[in-house]
Formats: sequence, C-alpha cells, structure tokens
Amino acid sequence: NIVEERMKQFNEDINHWINYDCVVINDDLEKCYDEIINFINNKISKVECNYDRIKIEKHIENLRN
Repeated sequence: NIVEERMKQFNEDINHWINYDCVVINDDLEKCYDEIINFINNKISKVECNYDRIKIEKHIENLRN
C-alpha cells in the first residue's frame, strides 16, 4: 500500500539528511514555506561574493515565475 511505500522511502531518505544543509518536514504548509524562505534568505545574507548573491537571487526569481 502507498503508506508502507512512503514510510520505506522516508526511512531511506533519513540516511541522507546529513548530506543536506536543510531538512524541512512538510507537515504544515505555511510553516514549511516559512522555513524554506528563511533558509534561503539566511543563505543569501551570508553570501560574501556579490556575483554569487546575484546568481542566487536570479535563481529564486526564476523559481517564483
């Protein structure tokens, strides 16, 4: 059944969490959205190279469109 398959995938995914900068649990859409936006904004504010910052901002703008 679908629940068993998703739980199996979840268990496999957990093993890879250490490879990511951020893990968001999608149990509340608004909270999830806020966490992602905050993470992106924090990353942007920490970017020292202006070129990288512009590149990230353009990528975000493309995702929004």
